[in-house]
Amino acid sequence: MGNTDAKIMDREKGTIFNENSPRYMCCCNSIHVKTGTAIIAILAITELVLKFVIAAGTSGSHITSMARSSGVLVIGGVVIACIFYALRSQRAAFLLPYMILLVVGIFWSVGWIIISFFALAGADFPQSILRQFIGEDTISTDIKTISSTLIVISAINITLSLWFLWVVYKCFVFFRDQATFAINNTTDVGYASNVNPITCKYQT
Repeated sequence: MGNTDAKIMDREKGTIFNENSPRYMCCCNSIHVKTGTAIIAILAITELVLKFVIAAGTSGSHITSMARSSGVLVIGGVVIACIFYALRSQRAAFLLPYMILLVVGIFWSVGWIIISFFALAGADFPQSILRQFIGEDTISTDIKTISSTLIVISAINITLSLWFLWVVYKCFVFFRDQATFAINNTTDVGYASNVNPITCKYQT
């Protein structure tokens, strides 16, 4: 925690919880992290539905592909539902599944970038992976074009994922600090409290 954050916390200690502290703002301090997280959740569910529709349209009668797409839809839906529940209940713990999913997605994109670079270098094994990914026994399109496109798409995905992760993490910190403030105030008025601020619900 920096000096500025420490000073803000000192000013807030013993007073009402300052929800509009600069610590809890995002997008160049233009919106609150709760609003930013809600926007991310809406974008995530929109992307999830679109991917499922596209996958369902291209998979045809392939049972395996449909089962995989349905599994992704269910898991993604549960994770996004946790975000909305976290925003409603103000419990930081329910933001963790989406943060973990973002980290996994970042590593996945990094893996595709590495494979694409090796494919550009002329290695055979990455090219076979790309053939399997595209669904063609022989790649008629230029391998360099495919690899370069994957690198660009993966880089964009990593950038967006890091940004989303930062916003959701700041929302996580907001709910945690809010719960910690409530626990400390409860302790100050004489109630024993042994509550985890990450799972605690802030009472307004």
